[in-house]
Amino acid sequence: MSVTDDIADFVDAHAPGLGPADVIFVFGSTLPDAIEPALHAFGAGLAPLIVLTGGPNRRNPAHVESDAHAQLLHTHGITSQQLLVERRSQTSKENVEFARPLIEERLGPVRTMIAVVKWWQRRQIHLLAEGFPSVQRIYAATWNPPARADTRAYDRTTWASSTDRARIECEHDYLKRLLDSGELPALSRTPAGWTRTTPVDRTS
Repeated sequence: MSVTDDIADFVDAHAPGLGPADVIFVFGSTLPDAIEPALHAFGAGLAPLIVLTGGPNRRNPAHVESDAHAQLLHTHGITSQQLLVERRSQTSKENVEFARPLIEERLGPVRTMIAVVKWWQRRQIHLLAEGFPSVQRIYAATWNPPARADTRAYDRTTWASSTDRARIECEHDYLKRLLDSGELPALSRTPAGWTRTTPVDRTS
């Protein structure tokens, strides 16, 4: 296996299978592509609620990422009652931190989630596990973003030759450091989503 394959394997958020979950959690993005996996999972009846995150975009504060995604979902027949919209967050960690009280106010502690993430953002899966101690299984619904310069999708097979190669290499190094230091919880990629390597102790 090549070095580039090792990097791709490490950052890849994919885990086989999607199953029933309490919520579909969409991480903030300026791109409309993020709603497609959410629509697929919701249309398949895998969860009753789509959680949209992301506040004003740093480059364009008038563009609230979660509101833009909500508008797109409305055009596909998703109602406001089927959405939970977090509008303040600026980072992946804040996506989780600011959405958690909204989710728990609506549903209480959740055990399973479908995470809508870019294919190379495995770190976001770990952030969900860190931010939601009650969650035991996270299914990954991944999507491929277009490259910034030439608009070609950079997936597992094309990222090494794309203009955004450095972003994925930096993500690899950053995630490895967070996992090695224990700053993020360890997870196992299983035939049915991501699960905690060490289950949360509920007796303490």
